[in-house]
Amino acid sequence: MYKIIARCVALFYALCRLFPKRNRITFFSRQGKRGSLDFRMLADAVREKCPQVDVRICATDPENVDKKAFILSMPSMLFHAATSRVCVLEGYIPAVSVPHLDSQTRVIQLWHALGAIKKFGYQSIGTPAGRSHEEATALRMHKNYDWIIAAGPGAIPAYAEAFGYPQSVIKSLGMPRMDYILDASTSSGRLTKAQSLRGRYDCLSDDVTRVLYVPTLRKGEGSHGWMTREVKRLSEAFEPYACRIIVAGHPLDEGCDSGTVERLSNVAAIPGVASIDLITCADCVVTDYSAIALEAGLAGKPVWFYVPDIKQYRLSPGLNIDPLEEFPDGAFENPDDLAAAIGEDKRPSAFADFVIRYFGDVGPGATLRLAEFVEECYLDTFGDGKGKN
Repeated sequence: MYKIIARCVALFYALCRLFPKRNRITFFSRQGKRGSLDFRMLADAVREKCPQVDVRICATDPENVDKKAFILSMPSMLFHAATSRVCVLEGYIPAVSVPHLDSQTRVIQLWHALGAIKKFGYQSIGTPAGRSHEEATALRMHKNYDWIIAAGPGAIPAYAEAFGYPQSVIKSLGMPRMDYILDASTSSGRLTKAQSLRGRYDCLSDDVTRVLYVPTLRKGEGSHGWMTREVKRLSEAFEPYACRIIVAGHPLDEGCDSGTVERLSNVAAIPGVASIDLITCADCVVTDYSAIALEAGLAGKPVWFYVPDIKQYRLSPGLNIDPLEEFPDGAFENPDDLAAAIGEDKRPSAFADFVIRYFGDVGPGATLRLAEFVEECYLDTFGDGKGKN
């Protein structure tokens, strides 16, 4: 089946190649129809820097959220892949990786996370949480990249393994959302959004310790109802303490049952709000294997790890960073131990030190750095170039 899909994709791309190459830069995403914060910030910066270039965002929901929308997006994505000079991705895009691209196309992978705590891509091939060898081979997973962007040098070794490229093609330039997080000016979009959220939701402004719970996406057997079950366990564990759990699941997850949340007096769910904006309103962040930990660390928030299923996660998909081993002062398998540490206002330090090392000297200005790099890649397409693998 995968080979048939690959042939159909390659054939449609060949037809699209009959159209002339445009002076166009296209951002491709399967993270949602609107495109991520990173893409919106970078696309605006590229438009300002290259006003003569047609800059577009070609985005859709992933197949596990809306399969019909994903399938219907393929012709447009293939057309833009064939006619654009630069393709910027934030995940695996079949329309860009499956065909053999022409020499006038440059592809930049701007992965949608600030790092890789859990394994992904080629690191997790053959595990229950990863893709099969057959699918990855037939659909040329993560092929055709010229450059891969990392938010910090700490991500480079994992990215090289996950994408199957040498470290030499991975550039540590940062991510636009780092500018969003680090901007402490009075006109900061992040602080303005946080003020608005506090005005709308009483649970973000009252006098309790606000614990933002942001677990990673879980797929496959045993994932159904997982978050609801763990939120109930955390609620019980935090009962002795003046804390409120703010639930913010993965944007592609089924989330926590609303009826359950309503019955838990120390839990509040805020649907439809990006986790990056809730971080500012929280006193601390609890996650497991999600790179949201790195965003919270950059924002200066205490980060705790609640990892009740770490034994399974070590096997599938696997871990690049093992919280129990790396951050023993801030990682727990038992919800009661976690609640006691937070309720007694202890401060984990191992992860805060790790964040400094992980990002190294990559600081503010990532959006402009990336816009300049995209422009360089665009200008490079007017040279001789080389064919794609």
